[in-house]
Amino acid sequence: LMGTAIIAATGIGYFVEAATLAVLFSIAELLEDYAMDRARDSLRELMELSPDEATVLRDGEEVTVPAEEVDVGETVVVRPGDKIPLDGTVIDGESAVDQSPITGESVPVDKTAGDEVYAGAINEEGYLEVEVTSTAGDSTLSRIIEMVQGAQAKKTESEQFVDRFSGYYTPLVVVLAILTAAIPPLVIA
Repeated sequence: LMGTAIIAATGIGYFVEAATLAVLFSIAELLEDYAMDRARDSLRELMELSPDEATVLRDGEEVTVPAEEVDVGETVVVRPGDKIPLDGTVIDGESAVDQSPITGESVPVDKTAGDEVYAGAINEEGYLEVEVTSTAGDSTLSRIIEMVQGAQAKKTESEQFVDRFSGYYTPLVVVLAILTAAIPPLVIA
């Protein structure tokens, strides 16, 4: 519709109006691209919250393995400054945990045995042993990422209505414009 309007305005000699339409349309496209880039960057940042590796206690030894290979029920060791690799329950140790990337809490939360911790949260100061309660693909963080991706992919009811409306409106307006331009000269002649 915008392209048709620009071509029509140029065709009848309204060059300033055609240029204005082109500029406004370009600005709208740039703003849409900017918003989409910000959404993609936010999603990328969310994905980077969870560490790729976890230090697991196996047979009394600490073993570093990819987070995807850690099973539910295994014990993960989290040292000060480390990110918690998977959701779980603290079974040993005490620490303040910064959960702000996940929950939005502005102050670190003290965690002791029996408390839940989330993948992507940062262990601030103490040593923690965490019993894993969910796999990497089923963590709170991965569910948040899935919901954000789903929200970006889905169109709201308003967007769906506008798409349906424009499917009828655009061709109708183009036909009416052509008829308005063609019929008066035929009637007058």
